[in-house]
Amino acid sequence: MSTNRAERLRRHLEEQYRGIFDTALIQRHIDEYIDTRNAGEFAAFLVERGHGGQRMLDIGSGYGANVLAARNAGIDARGLELAPFEVAFARDRLPVERPGDVPEEVYVQGSGLEPPFESESFDVVTLMNVIEHVPDSARLLSEAVGLLKPGGILYAVCPNYAAFRLEAHYQVPWPPLLPRLLASFYLRVLGRNPLFFERDIHYCTNWGVLSALSVLPVRVEISGMEKIDEPAAIGHRGIRFVVATLHRLKMAWFCRFVVAVRFFNPFKPTINIAAKKMVVS
Repeated sequence: MSTNRAERLRRHLEEQYRGIFDTALIQRHIDEYIDTRNAGEFAAFLVERGHGGQRMLDIGSGYGANVLAARNAGIDARGLELAPFEVAFARDRLPVERPGDVPEEVYVQGSGLEPPFESESFDVVTLMNVIEHVPDSARLLSEAVGLLKPGGILYAVCPNYAAFRLEAHYQVPWPPLLPRLLASFYLRVLGRNPLFFERDIHYCTNWGVLSALSVLPVRVEISGMEKIDEPAAIGHRGIRFVVATLHRLKMAWFCRFVVAVRFFNPFKPTINIAAKKMVVS
């Protein structure tokens, strides 16, 4: 990243998150969401899942890291982002790594609630830490599913506000579904600016997201279930031994029960979902 671009980015983040992020959190935001290291890991996951060469849309693409990493991994990725500064930054960084790409085609400015794309035009749609910033999450999920081709997959990750965890942006302890007026007061007591919370954060929960998906033409994949019948694919040696042992004891059903309980747990800190669009015959 050039010195001028880095300075403009830091000034923008300092203004956007004034009273929310300190210097350390701003650097963490850059490291985790703007640099491409974590995005590269996600792109590798997508390729491993068979999405290489497929058409992908990252809704809420922000500064463009996920799209850039996906394109570098051979995925035909596009980004959709509402914020003008983020779109301009993403377009500005693209020619440095990928001179042959057309920035205005790769990064499109617009809303996930009114996406400017034809329905059923993507193999993959991603919502990475976006749902909590949209007031109508059910509509956002519906629009995302509508953009998927039959057999396409939606990947969604967001914080679960029904969990007791650190608030994902302010990084302060956050009681489950803390009433919003009380939450604003709580942030002021901690010396934080509540404006970002009041304007840009909307509570989402694991059961809420699953409920919204339940009325859409998708089948939600229960994460980890695919490894129960293939213990050799489990990376952790201890867990692999336990699952293999339960298979020998004809108790694989217990493994499936544990995996399902963990997936549907309403209090888990992070919502991480993959949902495949049904093929209507």
